[in-house]
Amino acid sequence: MFSPGQKIFALVFIVCFVAFIGYQFYRDRKKNPKLFKGTYWVLIAVVSAMIGYVLLSKVV
Repeated sequence: MFSPGQKIFALVFIVCFVAFIGYQFYRDRKKNPKLFKGTYWVLIAVVSAMIGYVLLSKVV
């Protein structure tokens, strides 16, 4: 479905994107920590939803 070059590009893009977003998040959190209270709960909820979706799609 995808060529090896497309898979490599997608993997590099995702890693760079996540690294950049993480860097910006921590930089912004230092500037105004009040705005970022409870963000880890949102992250846990999103990851749990993804894992739940994968598990349900494998079972069904």
